[in-house]
Amino acid sequence: MADLKQLMDNEVLMAFTSYATIILAKMMFLSSATAFQRLTNKVFANPEDCAGFGKGENAKKFLRTDEKVERVRRLSTSFFQHQFKSRCYLHSQKAGTESHS
Repeated sequence: MADLKQLMDNEVLMAFTSYATIILAKMMFLSSATAFQRLTNKVFANPEDCAGFGKGENAKKFLRTDEKVERVRRLSTSFFQHQFKSRCYLHSQKAGTESHS
């Protein structure tokens, strides 16, 4: 089993945990922001979500897309798809070139 001091000295692992923490915090914030936008604008993605606001035909008016909600949703999607992969790749490349020197 690896010693804790030895794990803390590993640059790639520290970079991974740092970025994972940042991404988890941002994911929690953006999911809350998306929920806030959906509730304040009364815009929902499926009928089960808008059940508290109306039933039957009345609920259908809440099933729509909204520019503000979509902007927050796209922000989280694009961040997770691009940033995490590129950061981990760059740090692994940096650690790989330093170990071969």
